[in-house]
Amino acid sequence: MNLLKRETYLSKIRPWYEKNYILALTGIRRCGKSELLKQIQQEIVASGVPTDHILSFDLEGKSGKGLKDLDSVEQKLDHLIQDQNRYYVFFDEVQHLKDFETVLAYIRDSYNVSLFVTGSNSKLLHGKLQDRLTGRAKEFVIRPFSYQESRAFRLLNHLPIAESPNQDLLNYLAYGGMPQRYDGAEEDIYPYLKGIYESIVEKDIYANHKGINRNAFERFSRYLISTTGRVFSALPLAKAMDPSASIEKAKSHANVLTNYANYCSEAYFIEGCTPYYLQGKAALPGLKKYYAIDTGLRNALSADQRSYDIGFSLENAVFNELRSRGYEVSYGKLRNGEVDFVVSKNRRHCFIQVCYLLSSDEIKAREYQALEKIQSRSPSYVLSMDEFDWSENGIAHLNAFDFLTGKQDIVLL
Repeated sequence: MNLLKRETYLSKIRPWYEKNYILALTGIRRCGKSELLKQIQQEIVASGVPTDHILSFDLEGKSGKGLKDLDSVEQKLDHLIQDQNRYYVFFDEVQHLKDFETVLAYIRDSYNVSLFVTGSNSKLLHGKLQDRLTGRAKEFVIRPFSYQESRAFRLLNHLPIAESPNQDLLNYLAYGGMPQRYDGAEEDIYPYLKGIYESIVEKDIYANHKGINRNAFERFSRYLISTTGRVFSALPLAKAMDPSASIEKAKSHANVLTNYANYCSEAYFIEGCTPYYLQGKAALPGLKKYYAIDTGLRNALSADQRSYDIGFSLENAVFNELRSRGYEVSYGKLRNGEVDFVVSKNRRHCFIQVCYLLSSDEIKAREYQALEKIQSRSPSYVLSMDEFDWSENGIAHLNAFDFLTGKQDIVLL
């Protein structure tokens, strides 16, 4: 397979190649972080840097063998760094180094290097790096292929693309954008995605949270990802799981479920979406919704893989697309109703309703009336897979295919 040059991320990382920051590429396992490191290395070599000034260590592979702490890393670098010119040092899955934040701080302060790392756990990298290296670390969250990247990858590798835009988009909604899912036949995709899930829970959750009840966690995590897009409330769920439990016991179970949800979020398995109270025009604490980082993972872990909810999968894909474009995304709370997304950047906003098809007057009224209740001059959109333009009453209609491929875009005011 030919590798897709992920310019969306490279364009953001490239200006930092020569700066004295620790550049951390984080994201779910198998989303392409390691390949992106290779693309960065290729660009640096193409700029004229000698290959022996590129030092790359995969801490889950052969090149990182023997590197486990500050002493072993220092010995390795002292052996490989031969002059005063800048070296470019890469650590893949850096969390495997003991006290990795201390190791990185030492390297940054002791050698003339540009330092790049990847990791699959936000708490380890984001929390510890920022605490230890405030102002000296820059994080880039890497995601699975967007729909536009999926199409570009398939074109690059002469893989099938459905003639109908909607049919092609439906395939993406069903199977997602994990890069290696394109390597095999369609019937191999869900087993492959289940394998990713098993790797995530083993390496990024169980390894970091000793003593966790594995059976309970796996049942809960599968439930959580299969119900993404719905408000998550731990206490009612705990009561439903054990109706005979006392209120104290139910609250205890709810705390455990909340922790489990946080563990999934830390591993980039899901991402939280907080409420935005539209009457008060403020983001306030409240019950989160969660969205899967990849719709294929969501569907692979659902109870019925033969039939998936297209509407929720489209909503999930739109959420991921908005986040990949750098927007803050909340869900809107009204006194009598909700709006799917409040999209924000630099104190400007727009509002989005997502629907598979506006297939009846009742559905159309439901989607538009939610937006009509908002007292705001910010733009409002209904996004669906309908090819007819249903824009009306100042509410713009966007075709999902056109939005996800960049042919149409939103405006914030």
